[in-house]
Amino acid sequence: METINFGEPQASQEEKNQNENSAPKAPNGEPKQNWRKNKKLIWAGIILVVLILAVLGWQYWQYTHSVYYQQMKAVKMIEAWQKESDKWGGKTPEETVRLFTEAVKKGDFDLASKYGNRELIMPVLEKMKAEGKISDLIKWLEAGEIDMFDNGYNADLIIRENKQDFWIMGLFRSDGGTWKIVEF
Repeated sequence: METINFGEPQASQEEKNQNENSAPKAPNGEPKQNWRKNKKLIWAGIILVVLILAVLGWQYWQYTHSVYYQQMKAVKMIEAWQKESDKWGGKTPEETVRLFTEAVKKGDFDLASKYGNRELIMPVLEKMKAEGKISDLIKWLEAGEIDMFDNGYNADLIIRENKQDFWIMGLFRSDGGTWKIVEF
């Protein structure tokens, strides 16, 4: 019985031997030249990826050492500090003065200084304590009146005695809406 092959033409035994002997085969059955070519392509790809990563790393290093990056980092730190400091203070100048007064009454100058500029408030409180004037300060804080100005962004705590005004402290409303002591 004879079989008919409709696909590729039958190669002679001689052609088959020539094809088999033309190129040695790689372990997976491919000719060695193809394997070497693939190996070179793989190494070229690896080298290309390493070069790309090196360039990206260099660009990132340059960015993190740029003036712009350093400025943005400083701005973010200031914003974080402002958010943290906005936790301390009142929603009105009166509330801030009341909170400050309560802290001074307790003798907690650290807490009192959080309602404004620590470097400004702490030395004044320490000096008044050393001079024995804390009770006078508490009396002035409790008797003081708030005068608002500059469209509600600034306020002063003053005492009115005998038709005269005595200034005690200045307050300022932050962008977050919290009132802080800015002058003392």
